[in-house]
Amino acid sequence: MTPTHFLSLLHARTSSSTVFNPWRDTDPLNDASPLAPQQRLSHLTRYLEERLNRAHWILIAEAPGYQGAKFSGCAMTSERRLLEDTGATTQRFFSGNKFRTSGTLLSNGRPNPAGALEPTATMVWNTMLELGHSHDFVLWNAFAWHPHHPLSPLTNRTPTDPELESGKDTLKAFLTLFPQGRLVAIGRKSQATLASLGISAHPVRHPANGGGRLFHQQMRELLAASANP
Repeated sequence: MTPTHFLSLLHARTSSSTVFNPWRDTDPLNDASPLAPQQRLSHLTRYLEERLNRAHWILIAEAPGYQGAKFSGCAMTSERRLLEDTGATTQRFFSGNKFRTSGTLLSNGRPNPAGALEPTATMVWNTMLELGHSHDFVLWNAFAWHPHHPLSPLTNRTPTDPELESGKDTLKAFLTLFPQGRLVAIGRKSQATLASLGISAHPVRHPANGGGRLFHQQMRELLAASANP
């Protein structure tokens, strides 16, 4: 498996009224330009390539959120944080240009002057950057694409069991890119999906809905234990 092959699998899924593929399709109501899918794909390509043979922790959550990968192109990553990283001496996310893909006024009527910001992404990145180098870990989701409520692109919903089943080949392909990585399942849905593939992972609390402190504690303990086996 190569990044190019993996990205082609990711790109192949067409969007529907309830699932959006941010690396293939444009959200005409919320994207800043028709170039948005290519820009998100560029983000993800560089993000993955810079972590090959480097990342030794793989964190798998449930599915992309509308304030996260829908616009940034990278799992559990906020567009706003990417834009803040542009020109920095330390490239936390990946090197090169970062593109804004969201509009300044979203279809839900919310002003969006600085780019989309996802609370879960902020908690995950803050924890992992405190505990190690940004390229020592890689983030992904059990269901790769953004599940939303019918015809409501700026919503999140739990992926259905058939959707999770349909995404398993892409998930397995992602994992083959990082054979050296130790797997962490963020939340029960992720853990169950990995288990259904016969893959064990360290379970941690999802940081949403008040779980941020426990997530941070569990990740700190995991990394400390791996450093002192």
